[in-house]
Amino acid sequence: MDRDSRTSRIFLLQDLGILVFMAAVLSGALITALTEKALIYQHTALLLGIMLSALLLGLRARMGGLLVSGAVILLFALYKLYMRYAYGTPIEWTAYLWPVVIVAALAGMMAFISYFSQIEGINGLLNVRLDQLTVMDPLTGLENNRSMISSLARYMALSERKGTEMGLMMIRLRYAEELKKVLTADQFNQLRHNLAQVVQNVIRMEDRVFSIDDNGSLGIIYFSTGASFLKGRIIAAIEKKDMLPDLNSQVLTVDLSVVYRQYEKEMGKDAVRFVSEVEKEFAYEV
Repeated sequence: MDRDSRTSRIFLLQDLGILVFMAAVLSGALITALTEKALIYQHTALLLGIMLSALLLGLRARMGGLLVSGAVILLFALYKLYMRYAYGTPIEWTAYLWPVVIVAALAGMMAFISYFSQIEGINGLLNVRLDQLTVMDPLTGLENNRSMISSLARYMALSERKGTEMGLMMIRLRYAEELKKVLTADQFNQLRHNLAQVVQNVIRMEDRVFSIDDNGSLGIIYFSTGASFLKGRIIAAIEKKDMLPDLNSQVLTVDLSVVYRQYEKEMGKDAVRFVSEVEKEFAYEV
């Protein structure tokens, strides 16, 4: 059975489970409504027992749901037998239906919750795999942090083998959290987009820029020894650019933290370590 067929089967069984549960509850409600009024409290208590069992199952307390349903059936049976032999009260025919109704409700809800959990697991796995496959930031149109690390490892190997000059530069928005508080979500996203556009216009064709988080941080793999010159050009371009022209003539000051480090052969091809070493430079950047 292929994965799509298996998923469709799980959805079908999940739907059948909730249908069985609803049919059981409806049956209990009809029994309560159509039988004599003297039994209404008894039947209401049984319905409440079914609801309590379903609630526990919905909270993933399977054993609790089983115990409640079992206890309801046992107590109901003992009560009817006691009333029969102690007072001679006849056992009504609907009393024989209630154990079936309770078991059907229990089985239906258990099936629904069980298969629902499987669907959650499948969706979680799909989301993880989608996240693993996604290498583009849709807001900025740039490749993301995962792609940067993958590309960095390749360029480090190339530099180690051929002696190509390269390095990694990282850019962060100062006070990003404060900016999020004073700007709307759309405005902050526009700021991220504008920042990425400005940086892309400044770097050389062979350099590569990446969007590495949701706070506007950027990473640049550059191929030269003039990182300080590149840093100066980026800061100057940001200072000249109106990063949010829709603020109704209000001026938004954008401060950047820019750090970089040149690749050295001693680093080997460990891209994660290289990124970590560059991030440490933020502690000394003022």
